[in-house]
Amino acid sequence: MAYFRKRVGKRGTSWQAIVRKGGHRPQSQSFRTKGEAKAWAIAIEGAINQGKHLPSREAKRRTVRDLLERYKETEIPKKKDQVNTLRQVNFWIAELGDIRLLHLSRAAIVEIRDKLAKDKAPATVNRYLAALSHACTMAEREWEWMESNPLRKVSRLSESAGRVRYLSDDERKRLLEAVKDGQHPHLYAIVLIALTSGARRGEILGLRWKDVDLASKRAVLHDTKNKERRTLTLVPQVVNELKKLQKVRRIDDDLIFVDSDTGKHRYFYFEKDWRLARDKAELDNFRFHDLRHSCASYLAMNGATTAEIAAVLGHKTLAMVKRYSHLSDEHVRGIVERTALKVLGDA
Repeated sequence: MAYFRKRVGKRGTSWQAIVRKGGHRPQSQSFRTKGEAKAWAIAIEGAINQGKHLPSREAKRRTVRDLLERYKETEIPKKKDQVNTLRQVNFWIAELGDIRLLHLSRAAIVEIRDKLAKDKAPATVNRYLAALSHACTMAEREWEWMESNPLRKVSRLSESAGRVRYLSDDERKRLLEAVKDGQHPHLYAIVLIALTSGARRGEILGLRWKDVDLASKRAVLHDTKNKERRTLTLVPQVVNELKKLQKVRRIDDDLIFVDSDTGKHRYFYFEKDWRLARDKAELDNFRFHDLRHSCASYLAMNGATTAEIAAVLGHKTLAMVKRYSHLSDEHVRGIVERTALKVLGDA
């Protein structure tokens, strides 16, 4: 039912329309004439009867900046990759911050998406969209600032299968020599673990002595990217290096890769020494994460199935490891050709 209230103020007379209907939040708005107020009320009641979403008071009052500042305060601290998420959120504040949530349209978001795509890879653009989408979802489901998330109907960009750069035999030899000759006390062990187990940088740096069983040659990862516990197989070379580190470990910290003198995490020193070793080994276009690709590639070339590679890397689906399938195909073809040569001879 609609109610109308006449108001007289310094700016003259106005009419406020108030629509109340069971199961819906009250809607109100002021107009210059009673006729305009009635027309608006009829439209609102019609929308309610048709089950359409109505803009909330917060959507009219709050801006994208208000939304993302609250998101920065309440949600980003919960995330593992806070630095990149903060960068993405600040980007959207700069681009759309002054727009009221009621007027945040798909068209405006698509325009920014397409501008981003000129300078950034599709996967990166999609991460920016995901950050804004999560904030809008919180505004819709938790904070009641929005009736719906406009990004649900914004298309994501098609991503490539992914970059695969792995070490050749000669490159692997040069890198291990450079790392072993370096000054960092942990880098050789870190690189060996990444190369032989496919563990991510953060997973390795988060390893604790209580998670490692050198006798059974296993390590358990509790804090993984997909939130599932995973077991690493430790090859003899890794076990030997960890035994050396165990002899000089700090007794006041359970983390394996901690500076034995200062007790601080060696992340930044590790990055500097990693770059020095990589340059000394003369590796072009090679990142630390490519050690993970190298591990998967070696598995594929030695006959591992995509399911086995996924299990080692900790992927929930096979889609992410299909990029290595051609290496498995080459291995299978080699087996077939060698077998045929033995069976058929020169026939």
